[in-house]
Amino acid sequence: MISGISILLKWFLLFTFLFSCAVNPVTGERELMLVSEEQELRIGREAAPSMKWEFGGQYYDSSLESYLGTIVTRLWKNSERPYLPMQFYIQNTSVPNAFALPGYVAITRGLLSDMDNEAQFAAVIGHEIGHVMARHTAQKISRMTLQQLGLAVGAAALDGKRGSDTLLTVGAIGSSLLLLKYDRNQEIQADRLGVKYMAELGYDPNEAISAHKILEKSVDNYLKRQGKSREEDNFITSLLSTHPETEVRLSEIRAMINELPPYTIKNDGRFGRRFRTAAAKMREINKIYFIYDKAEKYYQENNFNEAERKLKEAIKLNSSQAPFHNLLGFVKMQQKNYAEAEKSFRKALSIDSGYQPSIYGTGLVRYFEGNYNQAIRKFKKSLELYPDHALTHFGLGKSYLRVKQYSEAIPYLGYFAQAAPGNPEVHGLLGICYDMEGEIKPAVREYRYQLQVAPDTELGRHSKERLAVLEPVLKLR
Repeated sequence: MISGISILLKWFLLFTFLFSCAVNPVTGERELMLVSEEQELRIGREAAPSMKWEFGGQYYDSSLESYLGTIVTRLWKNSERPYLPMQFYIQNTSVPNAFALPGYVAITRGLLSDMDNEAQFAAVIGHEIGHVMARHTAQKISRMTLQQLGLAVGAAALDGKRGSDTLLTVGAIGSSLLLLKYDRNQEIQADRLGVKYMAELGYDPNEAISAHKILEKSVDNYLKRQGKSREEDNFITSLLSTHPETEVRLSEIRAMINELPPYTIKNDGRFGRRFRTAAAKMREINKIYFIYDKAEKYYQENNFNEAERKLKEAIKLNSSQAPFHNLLGFVKMQQKNYAEAEKSFRKALSIDSGYQPSIYGTGLVRYFEGNYNQAIRKFKKSLELYPDHALTHFGLGKSYLRVKQYSEAIPYLGYFAQAAPGNPEVHGLLGICYDMEGEIKPAVREYRYQLQVAPDTELGRHSKERLAVLEPVLKLR
């Protein structure tokens, strides 16, 4: 059996290498590519809505976005695939970051506020555009596809279903992490492309060095405000883990600049005055978000009174920011003051009618009030905006369970169980749904998981009771 699978794998890999190669638009070289350009764009379209909300949603400043969008468009049109569609957004988070997907380019309010000129902005965005033009996302997906094929073959060769399931689970976790970052060689190639793009448009490429220093300083300042360090296992550390070390990277960028073909710098090559003028309003608002960030930290520490105090301080300084009212709504939810929570969510939605966190929050209010059908409607609207929001899936699944629509609840609870397998409720709830649908095998599986995760809860005790009934029945089948 193992021999036959190995032969099949060899033939598949041979076929893949012969018929799944494409010319890289940046290097001009042929490379293994299992993702077509059309598929690449579809992946970008599907990932963009969730990516948008994972980084705080959109920051609204139409004049600033228009000004910066013109720069992004010029960089994009000067690249190797200028015909691809593209949208540019400012993300409303203090986390210093910038990223691009096929068709989607973004920079965060936090990083943008620390920049000093157009050239620095062009360097950062040029780097992100370079990832798209060199097809780095498609390369990752192609490698992951082969990885998963190898795991599937390995699983089939193992004796016993338990070993197979474990191997596939490990593979799935590894592949998910790969989607969050590029490898070191891809980062270096993106640096080179970013320097090239900005120089061709008349920017001083030496500002790419300044931009990198600003990114490093911005990250350190953000972590300091959060009471964290780079040594800790946190989101930013994960994002930056494949970036070359600072001094090494700066040395490499200097070498890239020296290797550029002749270029002409326009004016001073930086355009700092008009950049600072355009970004002035955002910079002032960004300072108020420092207060909001403290409130968010207090909220995560379950210090809801301090979180409320900080939020009211921020709202007093600027009452037109939807996130301030939204987080106050969640504070009120924790205090079980649902009427005040809804009032805050409504205020946030009056500022931004499509603000997903407040739509989700309103769904939670409806759920805790026992109005499950209205909760379902709100949660569905939340998922339309943020398809990968695991907590909305959980809320929707629980709401369907409450109205005894068990088959409808299963996929949403299942999604959340994959995202948060250690949750103390979800497996027991899934077990109940499968149980009520007469699906004994998956019910037993979920009840067993519940006993592994949280055996001493009410759901744990219910799971134990049901297993005593269902396991003998399963053995007879």
